[in-house]
Amino acid sequence: MDRKKWYAIAVLAGGAAALTIYLAPYAEARQSLAPLGVNAILTKSWSSMEKVSFGETLSYQNSLLPPGTNLAGLFNLPLPGVSVTTINLYQNAPTSWRLEELNQGGTVVGVLARSHNALVTYRSASNERTMNHLPSFLRSPWSVWQIPEPTVWQKEWVGRASRTRVAGVPAYQVTLTPKNHKTLWGTITYWFQGQYFVPLGVQVTDRRGDTVFEAKATIYTQGAPGASARPPSAGRLVDWRPTPALANLSHTLSGPKVPFTFPPQLGSLVRVSQRRAGGNALAVYGTGPGRVVVLITVARPFHGKDASRILKPVAGDPGFRGVTDGVFSVVTFRRHQHEITLIGSRSQSQLARWAKEEWH
Repeated sequence: MDRKKWYAIAVLAGGAAALTIYLAPYAEARQSLAPLGVNAILTKSWSSMEKVSFGETLSYQNSLLPPGTNLAGLFNLPLPGVSVTTINLYQNAPTSWRLEELNQGGTVVGVLARSHNALVTYRSASNERTMNHLPSFLRSPWSVWQIPEPTVWQKEWVGRASRTRVAGVPAYQVTLTPKNHKTLWGTITYWFQGQYFVPLGVQVTDRRGDTVFEAKATIYTQGAPGASARPPSAGRLVDWRPTPALANLSHTLSGPKVPFTFPPQLGSLVRVSQRRAGGNALAVYGTGPGRVVVLITVARPFHGKDASRILKPVAGDPGFRGVTDGVFSVVTFRRHQHEITLIGSRSQSQLARWAKEEWH
């Protein structure tokens, strides 16, 4: 055999070896995990989250919040801000866990922890700590991870299960795609540790396939994290104070009732429910990921100083303000003494057009 043939065989053999090494982790994942359907994976995860202990570090990407804004500053919600790139999650039990938010430099900028019937938060920027005792209806065990209920997702989503590796361990992957392709949703992908079915991550894409949210484990440790799950003790303990935007919204909820003025149809969506919520009137149009929620209030909960940094004028639709994150849109406008807000997985212009057809 001449040198050229030997050389060709050597190159092919080397390429095959490299391909084998490259694909080995995925082959191992398939071989070590039994094939399971979506419902079986979700059912096992729901069951395991009530009793397993673990620790994990997740890379964090969130373009759902507009640049320069922090949802935690708007409604006091314990959600990571735009500066957060890493999350540490430690769970001893569903009533004992700690979530740490870290910026790109590795500095802890915020902590959210549950200790039995109390929720404790810490923000490094203000060096303040709050402790909120949970009301009775929220005292049942619950984890930071929120996953779809088995069988319920089938009404509006198509599911597919596969096997892979995440954070160096065999894992199951569940991908959900909406049946309604006219919405802004692309896919929602979950990853679960293969043995105990602990969630290892979630990714949301828009209908163009761009990732708008992802939290995915890079390090996973099985077993009780012990002291790592304790609530924060640093910072000055202060009373929880609502921001002006939240105070305004709370005032709206307890304000005078507004009449039901909901049309039976919004664009192509049929009204499926309507009710009063405090001082508000609320209606839902359509079902599943394509539904739209309409809220009518007598106050202006979305026009405070904090909200104005997020809600911007909708181009081509004077009088409308809104925001979109690639998956959801919020559009609000004033009509007589009421403010009408539409929330759904549609474009801002689509929501504004439907609103003008029904209320203008």
